[in-house]
Amino acid sequence: MSRFLKNLAVSASFVALLAPTLTSCSSSGDYDYYIYALNAEDYIDEELITSFEEMVYERDQKRVKVVYETYDTNETMYNTLKTGKQTYDLICCSDYMIQRLAREGMITSFHDAIEKDLIPNYMNNVSDYLATYDGSNFGKLDTIEVDLGEKGKDTLNYYTVGYMWGTLGILFNPELVVSRNYDLFAQNERYSSLSDEEKVAQVIEDFSSLDGYSYLWDPLFKGTQSIKDSMRDTYAIGIMEYFKDYFDRESESFITDYDERNELFNRCDDETIKNVQDTLINLKENIFGFEVDSGKDDIVTRKIAVNIAWSGDAVNSIGRGFYADDDWEDERSDEDKVNLYYVVPEIGANVWFDGWALPTHDEAYYSSKEYYYSLEFLDYLNAPENAVANMSYNGYTSFIGSSNNDLSVLEYILYSYDTSDGVGDTETYDEYDLSYYFNFVDENGEPLKELEVTLSEEDDDRSFKFIDENNDGKLDIKIKTDLDSYEGRSLVAQYPEEKNIDYLYVMRDFGSQNNAIVSMWENVKVNPLPTLVVVILIIFLVGLVAYLGSYKIIRNYKIKKRKELRNENENS
Repeated sequence: MSRFLKNLAVSASFVALLAPTLTSCSSSGDYDYYIYALNAEDYIDEELITSFEEMVYERDQKRVKVVYETYDTNETMYNTLKTGKQTYDLICCSDYMIQRLAREGMITSFHDAIEKDLIPNYMNNVSDYLATYDGSNFGKLDTIEVDLGEKGKDTLNYYTVGYMWGTLGILFNPELVVSRNYDLFAQNERYSSLSDEEKVAQVIEDFSSLDGYSYLWDPLFKGTQSIKDSMRDTYAIGIMEYFKDYFDRESESFITDYDERNELFNRCDDETIKNVQDTLINLKENIFGFEVDSGKDDIVTRKIAVNIAWSGDAVNSIGRGFYADDDWEDERSDEDKVNLYYVVPEIGANVWFDGWALPTHDEAYYSSKEYYYSLEFLDYLNAPENAVANMSYNGYTSFIGSSNNDLSVLEYILYSYDTSDGVGDTETYDEYDLSYYFNFVDENGEPLKELEVTLSEEDDDRSFKFIDENNDGKLDIKIKTDLDSYEGRSLVAQYPEEKNIDYLYVMRDFGSQNNAIVSMWENVKVNPLPTLVVVILIIFLVGLVAYLGSYKIIRNYKIKKRKELRNENENS
């Protein structure tokens, strides 16, 4: 059993320890307060909901029920809110949707919660790569503008408590890619001289390269892949391909300024939409089909070999390809293992952020117990040990970086992915740099120069030391692993590599062009009939018309003959 999957059991014990020993408050149908929360499907360890309810009862002797509901897409969630048939205390959705909801006045900011110190776990432990509140505006959420109309502008970090984040990349089975279209690979100039093992290695290199997305259009991969049935995610892939030269840092047309590249990544004028539409229609000729959630299963069962995937789903699929049972204990046999890889091509990718938002209520609500318990529930999810439990459950990456010297998240990463023996290990490993994600400081708020971490699990008593090698105020957090191993492949999927950080782009709300994007997507998804089918259909219709015409002529002739015969009989 790998360290990553052993951590599932460890995180479960965190929740068990947090749940007080008492009669469950769900034993009664009567509750003092109800919190209504709406989230995407299969996106939370629901034991955390139960343990929160029990914690509140133990402390306050109040029965609080978190009524937890789910949706399938952000657009479905939006339509649910617009109907007004159900009100919520909390909703979790994607960055672009939070922008739209804020612009339309459907959610309120967290300024009040921050000022009253109602979400300390989040404020103290959120990674400063993602959000800052000290005026530095360094975090990714700090750079995303929210247009509030007449009320002015704000930044996204004040309209969401971050939940999970990740990338959109390519999940693939290189061995199956080669075997599925083996004859094509054997005839291809780039692959023909390579052994089967070298072909597999070349596929991994190709998808990881600056041309990574372009290979999705390559006939070599025809019929092996599925893409997201999501207009936003697939539009992002189309943008990266259509404007490839401007994102390719080895091209003469490369745009050096990140903000300008991010603007291009979000371009949605009519001409761009039409060009991306044509690009995606061409891609459709190469795919097996569209999917939203089935891709993570289809690639494990070898139905497909390539999938445009969200990073958390990739972690899940990589694990299920390696293990044979639902308990994540028994490795598959070598012959049965599905060795999956997840890559963000060097040219860049979409980085997305999902967060909790506060639907707008009347003024009295903000002094109610429901409001305060809702914020406490959010903060409970952001306690570092609970963030670890959630990550272990769904494979996604929490906003929590334990930057206030709580080591839970760093210990989770070391326990799950570092395959060295710890301090003093002299073997050669790949070093995966996660320094950008952590910010450890001393009691005076000064950056640490050195940090020692000791794992205390029964089967893992390793020690690690991290130092500020460059004296730049950042500890060098480098995870030692074999990137080709199960642990290494999972690590790559869960945390982006530092060298790619400057090439991850944030997609914003399409605003007034949203309907145009919807129309584009409908055009892409329309399945025109193949030429042969059209020809056969035309022949059938011509034949049918001819038959009906002939039938009518013959019928009229018979009627005429019958009338003549009847007249002859009457005259005789």
